[in-house]
Amino acid sequence: MTITIKYFGLVADITQKKEEHISFESEDFTLKQLQSILEEHYPELKNMTYSFAVNQSLTQLNEVLKNNDEIALLPPFAGG
Repeated sequence: MTITIKYFGLVADITQKKEEHISFESEDFTLKQLQSILEEHYPELKNMTYSFAVNQSLTQLNEVLKNNDEIALLPPFAGG
């Protein structure tokens, strides 16, 4: 399974990337598992609040990912 991860705002600053592709052998991989991997690879993410969107819809961490999903890491939204 291959997914695309897109980073925005402060999250992109931390990862130094706007996008990356990650492959997994498992077909029952959750967003929570992905979060653990990303926070291990980018430890600064542990200290900030951010949301996940899967295929342009905000979602919960128990979401099971599918091949070719597009995951966005979104920093907190500012009012205005």
